[in-house]
Amino acid sequence: MSEEKDFENMEEALAFLDTRDHKVGEKVLGEVISVREDGLIVDFGGKSEGWVPESELIKSLKSYRTGLKLELQIIRINDEEGTVVLSERRPKYSEIMREIEEKFEKNEAIFTGRITEQVKGGYRVLVGGVVEAFLPGSHSLIKSGESYPRGEIEFMVINFERRGRRTNIVVSRRAILDKKIEEFFEEKKVGDIIEGTVEKIRQNGIVIRINDVITGFIPRSEISYDPSITPKEVVESRQNIAAKILKIDPESRKVILSLKALMPDPWESVERKYPVGSTVTGVVKSIHPFGFFVNLEPGVDGLVPYSEVFWGRGRKNLRDVVKVGDIVKVEVINLDKENRKITLSYKKAKGDPWETVPEKYPVGNVVVGKVAKILPTGAIVEIEDGVSGFVPISEISWNYIEKPEEVLREGKKIKVKILGIDTENRRMRLSVKEATENPWKRVMEELDKGSVIKGKVKKVMKSGVLLEVKDYNVDAFLPSSHCEEKLKVGEEIEAMVLRVLEDRRGNRMIVSVKELNERRNYEDYKRQVEAEKVERTLGEVIKGR
Repeated sequence: MSEEKDFENMEEALAFLDTRDHKVGEKVLGEVISVREDGLIVDFGGKSEGWVPESELIKSLKSYRTGLKLELQIIRINDEEGTVVLSERRPKYSEIMREIEEKFEKNEAIFTGRITEQVKGGYRVLVGGVVEAFLPGSHSLIKSGESYPRGEIEFMVINFERRGRRTNIVVSRRAILDKKIEEFFEEKKVGDIIEGTVEKIRQNGIVIRINDVITGFIPRSEISYDPSITPKEVVESRQNIAAKILKIDPESRKVILSLKALMPDPWESVERKYPVGSTVTGVVKSIHPFGFFVNLEPGVDGLVPYSEVFWGRGRKNLRDVVKVGDIVKVEVINLDKENRKITLSYKKAKGDPWETVPEKYPVGNVVVGKVAKILPTGAIVEIEDGVSGFVPISEISWNYIEKPEEVLREGKKIKVKILGIDTENRRMRLSVKEATENPWKRVMEELDKGSVIKGKVKKVMKSGVLLEVKDYNVDAFLPSSHCEEKLKVGEEIEAMVLRVLEDRRGNRMIVSVKELNERRNYEDYKRQVEAEKVERTLGEVIKGR
């Protein structure tokens, strides 16, 4: 800074104010002494202070402060007044123009600048604060109706042309993006690992912001080896992550990324961890008509086919056996590493129930089972999962039945007696009637030919009527030839036992209404004859007197 002087005479003062030590065009280093409303006062090493008008500054006045050092150029000297006018813009202008031209020839001309105003067809730009350039609207990245950005931004010089003393400079924002995109696709390849920021989380994947011009997409299938994992369970918005490039297409500018490619593939070790024949534990993941899937570890699922769930043949509801989330033991029965498929067996892990059937269900025992299926010839009864037996129609009831449905219904729990076991063929012969007391034993003891029974009409057939014998829980057959009138179902009648048969077909009782009525008529006749005989004898006695 210049020091204040006291002068003894005019000659000394004029000598001090002489500015001829500096010339117009000379570049000097100045220090800001004061910031005024319309410019700066600077100390540039002269005998007096210098003045930098606002129009000769690169930045706005508010950007300057006392003590700031500036590179300046003397543009005017007033010897009479002893003042020097300097410019910050002019030395910078030549420097930036030279730099623009050099970098433009190398296709590297990217500079910072600011948009000063909107003009016809585009915008006026000040590069480096001093060099004017034109920004076409098509290269501005500014949408119609939007205000232009006010701060410093980057531009690329796409045209530099000298026309005499004038220079035509055209800049572009879009070209910078295009260059960055071009460089990205030239430098990056499939298999490269890139870093980015989570921009959007969708149901079908994650959008990653790789840089200010490139985004990548991670499909849901590439998030984890476990397909049940959702994007929201893995990342958060604005989180920085690394991913591997799976596909890259410069034409469509698409980049497909993968997170799971950075993880160890669980299928590489499945042969060691899940050998065929081993029993493993997993979690029921989903249930379908054809079977259910079990998750063994993240990314490794196995299928339990329906045929490997039950030992029996009957069709059952899988949801009655397992539920989603259940922890189950399964046996590995097939492994296809190449196609990433594992087949599991639920029933084999539990064990074959027929191996212990003879010990658990000895012949002669009475057990409880459920009617699984009714057939024309009998019924299939399930004793436990995988263990079923057959009840022939002849073993369903002590009485004669035409159809199993007359006594049984599917789903009903009943007691059965085990008549025989064939473990080799997985067969068991059962009896419903043998599980109860034989009512015919009492019939044989208490009823014989000529006994009178009471019965309710159970069924009316062409050949006769089937009666339910009261108090004995057995059926009796009344042939049509032994009926004396037409009977209806539910009607109660009395009949006489003609015979009780016991043969290979079982026990049967034949009764007759006709024989009963004839016997009763005969007994009535006998009583009448006896009464008449007594009356005659009594009359003769009276006459004799």
